[in-house]
Amino acid sequence: MAVTSSANSNGWLARKHIDGVYIPAGLLIVGMAIVKFEWIFFSVAAAIILGGWKLFNSRVRKVLKPKEYQSFELKEKTVITHNVAMFGLPRPTDILGLPIGQHISIQAECPTEKGLTKITRSYTPVSSDHEPGHFDLLIKSYPMGNISKYMATLKIGETINVQGPKGQMVYTPNLVKRFGMIAGGTGITPMLQIIRAVIRGRPKNGGNDTTRIDLIFANVEWKDILLKEDLDALAEEDDGFNVYYVLNSPPEGWKGGVGFVSPDMIKASIFLSSSKIALLTDIL
Repeated sequence: MAVTSSANSNGWLARKHIDGVYIPAGLLIVGMAIVKFEWIFFSVAAAIILGGWKLFNSRVRKVLKPKEYQSFELKEKTVITHNVAMFGLPRPTDILGLPIGQHISIQAECPTEKGLTKITRSYTPVSSDHEPGHFDLLIKSYPMGNISKYMATLKIGETINVQGPKGQMVYTPNLVKRFGMIAGGTGITPMLQIIRAVIRGRPKNGGNDTTRIDLIFANVEWKDILLKEDLDALAEEDDGFNVYYVLNSPPEGWKGGVGFVSPDMIKASIFLSSSKIALLTDIL
């Protein structure tokens, strides 16, 4: 997993600017010099104006507003054992501008006993600002969940209202020596956000993040384990990340934890002896 710095991907000498702005501008000027040299001034002016416009529109722009809800359109939905919904941003180069460790608020009018009521819930995208032009949300519809049911029934072209960033934590590389994480169900999304950021920042990827992460992920049944393929791939890729699965009703031959997360499981899977460990949990 290679990491491209923002300076390389969005700076003046970024490949997209060379291919999309500088080379076409140069060809325009050279072509005009060959065809009608006395118009070279006009071709230079046109190249500068068009190039400047292209550079302006290709800049990275953060779209989130902390005190204002904005509408974003559902562009794509993938349904497997859960829904992953892709919402488009206004421009292909736009990003949410969501710091690692923070989340967004989703607001919708949902049917309740009192009629249509505005409901607000917090979500952490499973995508990041390294993927401009859209953001992805993991959606699992719960029987008693107003927003989750609303989100699961959204159709392509419909919109959601989003506000953010929200939250107190902002992760920076090597914030702690080790992370111990305990999550259940959709509580995996804020953990995955940090896990991916840490691995993107490893020395082998051009960063300096050496944080160790041990995750306990608890669910009821095998089919309830969200994003398992992603987590297993990250654990295979990075020896500084370990995941231990716990199921209440495991299948035959299950080699992970069984029942509820216990102190013994935590002691066995998360090294608590370090003075620089941070324990993150959504279920305790």
